[in-house]
Amino acid sequence: MGTAQIFISYRRDDAAGYARAIYDELARRFGAERVFIDVDDIPAGQAFDEAIRSAVGRSQVLLVLIGKRWLGERDGAAPPRISEADDFVRIEVAAGLAQGMRVIPLLLDGATMPTAEQLPETLQPLTRRHALELGNTRFAADMERLVTALRSALGERRATDSQPAAAPPSIATPRRLALLGALLAAIFALGGAWWLAQRQADDPGRVAARTAAPARPAINGAWQADVTYDWPNARYTERFDFSGEGDTLLGSASFLGAPRGIFEGQLATGELRFVTRTLATGGAGGSRETVHRYRGKHIGD
Repeated sequence: MGTAQIFISYRRDDAAGYARAIYDELARRFGAERVFIDVDDIPAGQAFDEAIRSAVGRSQVLLVLIGKRWLGERDGAAPPRISEADDFVRIEVAAGLAQGMRVIPLLLDGATMPTAEQLPETLQPLTRRHALELGNTRFAADMERLVTALRSALGERRATDSQPAAAPPSIATPRRLALLGALLAAIFALGGAWWLAQRQADDPGRVAARTAAPARPAINGAWQADVTYDWPNARYTERFDFSGEGDTLLGSASFLGAPRGIFEGQLATGELRFVTRTLATGGAGGSRETVHRYRGKHIGD
């Protein structure tokens, strides 16, 4: 990846879900070719440490995703993985700090910044970097703050986004719906005479297409659900942040409390469908991607 400018550093068994959700949003805003994440961007057979150092060298900003197991704690008396010289997270962060990059720690779901005493000497400057917080219950708003910080670090304006920023989540209330209905009624009344005058001159096929197009259900915004999974003591409050226009569904959906980016999102008559992906780490250090498929029915308003 020759034009990487944003490098995402994370520990897989600590923040894999967040890493994917953040990557998806930054790739949408800045372009996938400008965001480095190891799962997608290291070709099979290439040495991880060489690829990491090369990608860090081409980047301007290093995002350090810090969850509650970022140090790599292990059972027993063994020291955390961050203390080992060949730990990939240590290599990434040390390279960014040594090169004078803009290093932004992201504290996930209430995680705290490690102390200097917990870190090897090459990583201790990280504790003096200003951190941003990112949480499951405010993921969309926190991402907006992160995107603003990245634009500033890269010397860019909002117009450089690959797509327009999504509108902030909103909750419709009966009063707001009533006001909206009154406003729409006034607009239709004022435009009705003009439309009738123009209808005969309009192409019949285009008129039919416009009048037949179904309205988008009012689902954009933040939603949450109490979900009980089919294993013991597995009750979670999951959050869904929906956006998009027409029949396109964008946003994020949490799984086990961590947000995942939405793929293949579609809205059809009375139904919505989308897919999320989770990267699971096995006991032997390997990983595999699990695909979660969602389908929902739209009922009433």
